[in-house]
Amino acid sequence: MAFDDSLRKDILAHCKITDVISSYLTITKKGKNYVAICPFHDDTSPSMFISPEKQMFKCFVCGTGGDAISFVSKYKHISYGEAMKVVAEICGYSDPRLEKVVRAKPVDEKKTALLKCLKDLTLYYSYCLSTEEGKDGLAYFDSRKLDASLRSFYQLGYAPTDGKKTIEFLQSRGHSLKTLKDAGIAIPYSGSYADINQGRVVFPVCDIEGNVIGYSARRIKEGPEAKYINTKDTYLFHKSNILYNYHIAKDQAKIKGHIYVLEGFMDVYALHKIGIDNAVALMGTALTEEHIALLRQLNVEIRMCLDGDLPGQNKTMEACKLLNNHGLSARVVDNRGSNKDPDEILNTEGEESLRAYLNKLLNRVDFILNYYKNSNPLQTAEQKKKLIGAFIPILVKLKDPLDFDNYIRKLADITGYKYESIRDLAIKARQKGDSEVETVITNFHPERKVLKRLQMAERELLYQMLNNQEAVVFYEHNVGGFYDEMYRAIANFIIEYVMNNPNFDPNDIIALIEQSDSENKEQLIEEITALCFENTHPKHCTVELLNNLLDSINEEKDKIFEQDTLEESLKGKSDLEKARIIAEYNRRKMKKKK
Repeated sequence: MAFDDSLRKDILAHCKITDVISSYLTITKKGKNYVAICPFHDDTSPSMFISPEKQMFKCFVCGTGGDAISFVSKYKHISYGEAMKVVAEICGYSDPRLEKVVRAKPVDEKKTALLKCLKDLTLYYSYCLSTEEGKDGLAYFDSRKLDASLRSFYQLGYAPTDGKKTIEFLQSRGHSLKTLKDAGIAIPYSGSYADINQGRVVFPVCDIEGNVIGYSARRIKEGPEAKYINTKDTYLFHKSNILYNYHIAKDQAKIKGHIYVLEGFMDVYALHKIGIDNAVALMGTALTEEHIALLRQLNVEIRMCLDGDLPGQNKTMEACKLLNNHGLSARVVDNRGSNKDPDEILNTEGEESLRAYLNKLLNRVDFILNYYKNSNPLQTAEQKKKLIGAFIPILVKLKDPLDFDNYIRKLADITGYKYESIRDLAIKARQKGDSEVETVITNFHPERKVLKRLQMAERELLYQMLNNQEAVVFYEHNVGGFYDEMYRAIANFIIEYVMNNPNFDPNDIIALIEQSDSENKEQLIEEITALCFENTHPKHCTVELLNNLLDSINEEKDKIFEQDTLEESLKGKSDLEKARIIAEYNRRKMKKKK
């Protein structure tokens, strides 16, 4: 591990997990445990359980779990080692070894060089706006009513037409040509290199810490060139990961409890002019999983405000689906049929009209229902079923029974189908997934399959391994490897830890996984914490129990590795898994011959 494991144990031994989590969340006693609103997903009712006995937390909705150090690491987005120091401070525990845990992060020399280069370039662009040539850029900004205060706030600038001079300036500041190319600035031009943004006004784009990492540049004269160009993907700049103005909006959003997601820079500036800085803009892309991760961190209501035309409504619809799938709280600015964006509304109708526009909000579910109703003619039974099929996945995620009932009635009114028929279908979908209504419901998450006998036996043995060294030894000598990939990975971590630490508990295994490079470590930790909170396992690990589990595992594996099911077992598996399954099959086949 990356630190002295005995220090981790000492910190956890001197702290109560309830004291740590209550430093960040309101917790409530429920039986022998405590509960809290989970901060790791859009939780509306307490779904995170905290066990003082196990010194562990677990959310039974999003699956996140771990010990007190894990909680702080995930909550504050810091390393496990840094979180150890925070937990020690909360619990009043001091130890000289702590000074060695949190070391300064290694300097990323490439990142440092790029950031310094872009900082110098941004200042240069701002300066150029005040030059004689920069008057063209200044005239453009004036035409868009972007005054000096706003230009300074957002670091707007102008890239001179002679892009070679920009490159020369940056090189005079000590920046290498390689750095300029890595930053996405220098491009080959007439046997030399020039600034890709030459002759354009520039809009700096920042990372979440406010460092300039790239630009969007707009032409100001008519020509065949693209109206806008963005910095290409670089070491720093990835368009699909960026929400423009996030570094400013994130703090304001937490204060105001919501954030607007807009189409472009000008819309962000329009809101800034009327004192609304809790707004971000997409960088010409659809809402992505990376954007969702940024928005989730804020734990506020998301207000979608994209264009009101058909492409904008389609984009909003896709965003709503994504937000719904991730359980994020969201509403939509009702701009149906409007051809004006926030910037145009402010410039033509004034501040009050823009505020009224921004506050005309549709419940996300209402927007989705209206979208499907307006984009899908309801003349035939098939068209009506298509609407219901598209809307059922939205219905099943509604937590409020009154909302659930209300939208079923709306669907009944729109389609003409009986309320009871739609309600029965929605309830069946909620309970069974799409197994019985697959012709009507598309894109619906299927039911979770009930654990089979083999999975149940492996799961029980894994539980015993997490709590008893005898079970670990039994597994190594008699089982060798679980059929379930996740259980097998957890078992390998247990064996790795027990080799040097005969006395252990589940939190030790979680800590080992936290410090590993495993790509699916969050899933492994979720599985371990789920196991630990189950109360259906035998309290005592007896030889009889272990042998019974072994018999079940072997019997079920024999069934799986029969010749007529081998082909089925290989479907959808990786090459590595296929090789393992075939080897296991051949081993069992040879065993039968004996």
